[in-house]
Amino acid sequence: MSRWWRIPAGPIFWMVTVQVAWTITLVAWILYFVDRRNELEGWSTLVAGILLLCLMLAGVTVIVIHFGRQVAHNRAVKDFVSTVSHDLRSPLATVKLHLETIKLRRLEPQQQDACLDTALDELGRLESGIEDILTASRIERRSLRLDRERLDLAIFLEDYHADKVERAKHAGATIRWQRSTDPFVVRADPRLLRQMLDNLIDNAIVHGPSGVNIDLELVEHGGAAVIGVRDNGPGIARSERKKIFRMFYRAAGRRTHRRGTGLGLFIVGSIAKAHDGHAWVDSEGLGKGCNFRVAIPFAKKEDRKA
Repeated sequence: MSRWWRIPAGPIFWMVTVQVAWTITLVAWILYFVDRRNELEGWSTLVAGILLLCLMLAGVTVIVIHFGRQVAHNRAVKDFVSTVSHDLRSPLATVKLHLETIKLRRLEPQQQDACLDTALDELGRLESGIEDILTASRIERRSLRLDRERLDLAIFLEDYHADKVERAKHAGATIRWQRSTDPFVVRADPRLLRQMLDNLIDNAIVHGPSGVNIDLELVEHGGAAVIGVRDNGPGIARSERKKIFRMFYRAAGRRTHRRGTGLGLFIVGSIAKAHDGHAWVDSEGLGKGCNFRVAIPFAKKEDRKA
């Protein structure tokens, strides 16, 4: 039997309730003062009462806003757990299927190699997802560790592109990279930089159209090396450009294609910040692609010559 008297738990309900209760209390106080103004100590009593009510309203409003944010966060965590459970189960099921196929059937060497390659790819995707969860946890606990070293981003991106281009082609995507002859020396953690790029590339592949084109760029701007990852995917609305780097946030225009964990771009922004840089996105709007950029300050002159 449903309980018709159950109190709604939404923050909007409580915000409206607080506003109504405060308005009624304010009107009641003014009417009370007008009725007994001869017994009270002048207008200062009325002003003091109104100020007290305003302070009470401000305090309760802060509590309600915090409560609303906690509700939204808890809902996002529940969605995250549900999504991660599905994302972890899917590669495991694929690996199990291909291993059972190898065990139960006599396959040609090429077929067996194809099954093993698929299983390894799925295990790699599983490992990447687990690493993202661990990294996000370290970021939340403020215990993300950086093993900085002198790094030429031009050479680093050249090696990254050579390693990633075939995997992307297998997923139906094309990654293009114009090698830079100029040095872009920074002090950075190559493992975290690779994880950051993996998230940007995988994000473009997952949410982009079939045969998505991805361009890797490296330019200098404002005393920093700027890595760009541009795609011709669904794009992002102007109102969501800053929000997408929040933990668990998923852009509205991209939810219809595939649900994501909401960790990828949060990790990208956090890794950039940990390197004393920042991340942002440029997009002309929905359906017009995105250009994610990460700025990392150049190494000091003594580090460049080391």
